[in-house]
Amino acid sequence: MSTDLRNFLALTYDELEEMNLKAKEQRRTRVATHKIQEERLKYLTDEKRIKAVTVLFSDLEGRLHMLDYDKKFLLKSYDNLTFDGSSIRGFTAQRESDLRLGIDWSAFYWAPADVFGSGKVLVFGEVIDKGGTPYAGDIRGVLKSYAETLYKKKGYTLNAANEIEGFLFKAPTPSATTTRPAASSNTSTLAATITHCRAIRCAPSLIPRLKCSDPWDFRTRKTIRKLRLRNLKSTTATERSSPPPTRSSSIS
Repeated sequence: MSTDLRNFLALTYDELEEMNLKAKEQRRTRVATHKIQEERLKYLTDEKRIKAVTVLFSDLEGRLHMLDYDKKFLLKSYDNLTFDGSSIRGFTAQRESDLRLGIDWSAFYWAPADVFGSGKVLVFGEVIDKGGTPYAGDIRGVLKSYAETLYKKKGYTLNAANEIEGFLFKAPTPSATTTRPAASSNTSTLAATITHCRAIRCAPSLIPRLKCSDPWDFRTRKTIRKLRLRNLKSTTATERSSPPPTRSSSIS
């Protein structure tokens, strides 16, 4: 598709870093909210290459939700944005679904065009209840309000960041009682675990003798525990249903 007629904003990574660091410095020095709002609105109005604004907020479980707005619509209605709260798990019931979004102009970000698309900027929103108060289910809004309260009362500055969790799996070693394929990567390790679990299901008589030699392999341990319990129950049921052995007595 030809892009000759498209005039969308696409910044280099150096330009993105410079602009985002400048916005971060404004947050760190706690520039007045109304000054930042005026600056952002002027920037959106003057920058013709921006076509859309993505407003973000998180739910109770920390999932990020995004709403794309046409820039011209947002500039006219930024103080009266609404969305269906019943579509977000844990927010509102269907009969009282309408919630409002306020714009947190200090949380304004320029995103890479090769990931989010060109001609677009990101800004976080604050969920507002019908009464105009901050919504209790907006975890980010609750944390921000708490941080501002601590700063005003005690002068504390809270620093928060995303926690990215990763899992590094060690390749299992062959066991004496079971034959497991050697794994040279995470994918083959997981495949070996699945094969191991399937072998257990197919041979329940081996369950009492199987031991999980890999401390990370929680799937195998859980499967072994379940199948051992199932095997014990089936053995007990068989013993109950089988008739008692008959004794033959000889009369001389």
